Amino acid sequence: MFKIFVLFFIAIGIYVGINYTDEIEQLMDTDTFERVQEHAEEGKEALLDKIDEIKG
Repeated sequence: MFKIFVLFFIAIGIYVGINYTDEIEQLMDTDTFERVQEHAEEGKEALLDKIDEIKG
């Protein structure tokens, strides 16, 4: 049963990827997405620093 759900979600992902490729690429090229990506990277670095601080 679990395998059916996995295949179903993979099929939906392929369908969305094929039909909305242009919209997805346009969305990923926006400044907002780039800012979100930068903040995520900064948050990741801050988290890693805190983990190192706690270990040390």
